[in-house]
Amino acid sequence: MILMIWVNDFWTLISIPKWLKHAPAEEDYLGFSDLIFPWFLFAMGLSIPFAFSYRLKKGENKYILLRHIIFRSAALIIMGLFHMNMEMFSNEHSLITKPVFVLFCTTAFFMIWNDYSDNIKLNRPLFYSLQILGISILVSMLFLFSGKDYNGIQIGFKAHWWGILGLIGWVYLITSCAYLFIQNSITGNVIAFCMCILLNIVSSSGFAYNIFSWQGDHWIPGNGGLQALTFGGIIVSLFLKQFQRASNGKRFYILLSSIGVLTLLVGLYLKSFFIVSKIKGTPSWIFISLSSAILFFVFIYWIVDEKGKFSWFKYIHIAGTSTLTCYLIPYYYYNIVSFSNWTIPTMFMTGIAGLIKSALFAFLIIGFTWIFSKMNLHIRI
Repeated sequence: MILMIWVNDFWTLISIPKWLKHAPAEEDYLGFSDLIFPWFLFAMGLSIPFAFSYRLKKGENKYILLRHIIFRSAALIIMGLFHMNMEMFSNEHSLITKPVFVLFCTTAFFMIWNDYSDNIKLNRPLFYSLQILGISILVSMLFLFSGKDYNGIQIGFKAHWWGILGLIGWVYLITSCAYLFIQNSITGNVIAFCMCILLNIVSSSGFAYNIFSWQGDHWIPGNGGLQALTFGGIIVSLFLKQFQRASNGKRFYILLSSIGVLTLLVGLYLKSFFIVSKIKGTPSWIFISLSSAILFFVFIYWIVDEKGKFSWFKYIHIAGTSTLTCYLIPYYYYNIVSFSNWTIPTMFMTGIAGLIKSALFAFLIIGFTWIFSKMNLHIRI
């Protein structure tokens, strides 16, 4: 999450190394920023077996789990659609300015999906009034919205693509529903992974692209590739559970490292047929990203679980426990600052100094996330 905030701030910088930035859609290139999203999806997959196991132990049945999956996915998709339309917002044709639109929408997200304190939850009229008011604000923003497409033509609120949160929502919906059926079967999840990869390869081929497209996006969001990244995380978690029971950590490291290297080799081989492109979600990008995620996980697992260095992460742990809150706070920061004439000197926005500035910004957002949590402002879906 911290890395995501860091790279998302690069748009404010100038003269930073190309290898840190996102690659253009048509370029056969992998920038560091192109790895953060697949790492997030992989981590989401890692959490699914543990989260489902915890909920089942609490006595929840599959129906309750399915309902939770649907509501969580819907929340992410709705937020993703609003974020995507923020990119298309046009001050020229709207009754309100873009910063006002973004601030109202973000506040509405908190009003609808905030994890309110017990005192507010027990006060049913207040609790439901806040949520209804939040929904009313979103509906109002939807009708007030006016944007421009990439050709400068005026458009209304619509799905051009799903936005990052929307893609996460669709991937979570598909993989979680599949896992609810497959459960802890490593074989079953490997088959699901292979089916997603097959879909990704077919849809990435020019002759089959139109079959899987819908309004400029794939009718299966992520064209199978993003789901494969999450199934990769699920499979690693299942291996982890299996080897924890067997108390044979060395074999676990050898197995995962081997899988990481193998996926890298597959990705490099597929590079002969598909460019490496995050925007297009190509098979080569999927496998190289998955390889990096697996090898990075092995390294982090060794530091934390083997060496017990939990304290290394205590100052940033809230980015993992209040992830969505952490992701949304920059929307407040950028748009509130836009109302003022305050600017950062160019020397602090350039090169190494700029990268340090963005890193400090990421930690500032962590600090605000901590303050929000103390104020019981914590989105949980």
